[in-house]
Parts: sequence; structure tokens; C-alpha cells
Amino acid sequence: MAKYFPLFIDISEKTFLVVGAGNIAVRRILKLKEFGCKIIVVAKTIAATIMDQQDDRLILKERAYDSMDVEDVDYVIAATNNKELNEKIVWDCNRAGIMVNDASNYKNCDFYFPGIVTEEEMVIGVTSSGSNHRLARRVASEIRYNIKEVVTRCKKELEEDPNAEKFD
Repeated sequence: MAKYFPLFIDISEKTFLVVGAGNIAVRRILKLKEFGCKIIVVAKTIAATIMDQQDDRLILKERAYDSMDVEDVDYVIAATNNKELNEKIVWDCNRAGIMVNDASNYKNCDFYFPGIVTEEEMVIGVTSSGSNHRLARRVASEIRYNIKEVVTRCKKELEEDPNAEKFD
């Protein structure tokens, strides 16, 4: 299995299509929302958790997926509870040259949605390259538990010796 390179990009001007609105989709949507991108959600039923978050950057379409939904989006997350539908979404994205994540099958993913840990300006992504989601989730949880202390300590050390770590 290939190791995936952690590429951090500005997605504030990107559009994500999330097909599905169950537990996995809700977690993805809420995390993406923190990064300021436009999110279009297409699902037959949309959870109240997401309905409550609707704004000009979160567009909800309570209906079945249509192949035309992948037009004019930058990334797609197929997070339905229907593997055949997720595979159709992947096929549509591959045909259109759009990066896609199939939440039901890591082999169908152009990118992985990592465990994300944020603290102040720090953003940390944790993935097992699709091989062990439970381990990645556990490691991200451990980092979340300790990150505030680590960031505080590092900031204090840098304040005490601002020349300690200079990068070219």
C-alpha cells in the first residue's frame, strides 16, 4: 500500500460536494466548514445537525444524487450507506477528473480525509494511508488530548529564545 503525502492546501475558495448526510458525512461536513470552503450536500434526508449549520457556504439539496452534481466542484466525498451509489459517484468523478473520497472503500479514494487536530494556528493531519482507521483515530485522539500543552510549551520556549529555531 502506498503512503499518502500530507499536502496542506488552502480550501477556502474550493467547493466540496458531499453526497450523503449520515454520521460520517456529518463529521466531514463539520470539519470542512471550519476551513471556510463552500460545501454542497446532496442527500435524500439531511440530519438536523447539518440543517442547523446551513449558511451561504453550506448549500443543502435534499434529494437523490444525480451525475450532474459533480459539475463545477473541486472535490467530492461519497459518504452514502450505499456502496453501489458510492462507486457510481467515484466513476462520475473519475470521468470528470475530480478528486474523490469514497468513505466506504479506501481503494476508491484519490485522497483521504485525515483525523484533524487544530490548536490555535496549528493544524495536524493524521492518516494511516487507509490501512487502519481505528489506529489513526486513536493517534489523533491522543494528539488532541496533548496538543494544548505542547503548543503552550513550544510557544514559551520560542519566546524565551526567539533565535532558537530559524528556518531559511
